[in-house]
Amino acid sequence: MIKLAKALRSTTAPEDRQQWPFLLTASLVSGIARSSFLALITTVASAGRDGLGLYHLAGILLLIAAILGADYFSSVRGRQVATLLAMRLRNALLDRIGGANLRFIEREQPAQLHYHLTHTIAVVSDAYFVMLGFANALVTLIFNFIYIGWLSWIGLVSALLISLVGVQVHWHFERTNTERRRRLDQLNNTNNAHHLAYLQGYKELRLSRAKEADYRQQIRDVNEQQLHEAVAESRVSSLGNMATDLFQYLTIAAAALLLPILAGVDSLTIMKLLAAILFTIGPLSGVVSAFASFGRTQVSMDNLQHLLDEAAATKEVQPPLGHPGLPPFESLELRGVTFRFDKASGQEIDGFHIGPIDLALRRGEVVFVVGGNGSGKTVLMRLLTGLYHPDAGQILFNGTPLGEADRQAYREQFSSVFNDFFLFSELLGQRDTPVETVRDLLDHYGLAGKTDFRHNDGCFTTLALSTGQRKRVALAVAHLERRPLLVLDEFGAEQDPEHRDQFYRQWLPELRARGYTVVVVSHDDRYFDAADRVIRMDFGRIREIVQPQPAELH
Repeated sequence: MIKLAKALRSTTAPEDRQQWPFLLTASLVSGIARSSFLALITTVASAGRDGLGLYHLAGILLLIAAILGADYFSSVRGRQVATLLAMRLRNALLDRIGGANLRFIEREQPAQLHYHLTHTIAVVSDAYFVMLGFANALVTLIFNFIYIGWLSWIGLVSALLISLVGVQVHWHFERTNTERRRRLDQLNNTNNAHHLAYLQGYKELRLSRAKEADYRQQIRDVNEQQLHEAVAESRVSSLGNMATDLFQYLTIAAAALLLPILAGVDSLTIMKLLAAILFTIGPLSGVVSAFASFGRTQVSMDNLQHLLDEAAATKEVQPPLGHPGLPPFESLELRGVTFRFDKASGQEIDGFHIGPIDLALRRGEVVFVVGGNGSGKTVLMRLLTGLYHPDAGQILFNGTPLGEADRQAYREQFSSVFNDFFLFSELLGQRDTPVETVRDLLDHYGLAGKTDFRHNDGCFTTLALSTGQRKRVALAVAHLERRPLLVLDEFGAEQDPEHRDQFYRQWLPELRARGYTVVVVSHDDRYFDAADRVIRMDFGRIREIVQPQPAELH
């Protein structure tokens, strides 16, 4: 628990840690007020009919106000700090992800990263709130024991010993749940991925009852495992709660039956002791019930730390302040570049390998990259755009090798429409673009009447378009970015014949004329003559570079 508290403290901002003295003070006030309320009530009750005076009534009302006020402050301010913690943890994780490379995203998988960004961080941030409740209950419990000791030191010793044994037994049960909670968290993660895949693959599953039944069975199997682990975890935690309750009842029985005989405690003191012991049941339950939350939080903290460490391992060198960036693009060269995928778990053969690649690009040319499926075209595009880091070799920009601090500036030279592209509804980073400029490009790429652009929020009116139309919207967005290098991966594949012809015969020449260097991954061999060069790939290597004859050019 101390380790968890230190880990939580390290994740909070200094301004949040400054709230701890106030929150702990509120817990202290609440605990003292509760114990004082108990002492005052039992004193007044034991005094009989004449025991309640004006001062007593004022004290009772004041203590109630202190309890309610301290609890309100702790609840509201604690929730604020916990929510800010969740926001900062998500931002920290997004910062680490944003500073990593694409291979990290591919290894961890988006569904799992989404699970950690939502569920894992929510569990960790809620632990801050749980810890406040734990502190409140612990303070109340301590002052209740002080009051019990004031009534009878023998009663205090008995209550402490029996309660400590009960708490220790409960803690032992919770520790045995640690590995089970790790398995349960992994099953939750898997279930989340399955449900996301069900929604993403809805069309395919909807076409086949057999496929849907098979996949739903997989989900049911995971649910069954979750149920088994959840019930087992609950069973162990419930045994811990039962142990705590058992020792609480033993404390009550000892106070009521043994203290009068063994210590000669009078009946009035016994009644006060029983009231005090009963008043400890709630705080003691609050303390031990936090153990399960702390166990789940430790699992989530371990997962989060592992994720942060994995992201940090692929973090790129950040450019120093005042870094001049890169000069205007003139040429680009891959020299002896190689890349290999890691061997997958359980896979006997090595991952796919590409290279060595030697390739040069110049400003204002159109280059086609062609080859069969699995030849390495997409991997080459990832290397070319800087999304993958080469295992060996160099990338030269205007004849100068790229430094580690140049990677982001290098990526900023590219716009792209990848085959697995994602189209945002907003014009990110270009919100001041005139509406008419966007509309002219949409019209130019045959999208007038299909979608529009709103000035008030900088969003397209709809992206519920065909894949070919969405790729043309993505091309318009890339055009607006005005970056010197443009990568188009299988752009023509989803276009109708009219727009495919326009792409190769009209739009590519226009882009070349404006000084863009365009790299096109294509299977459209009838349009190869639209390129200045055609690069053929096979088994991760460039096999030949063909330059179309002037007679072939249109």
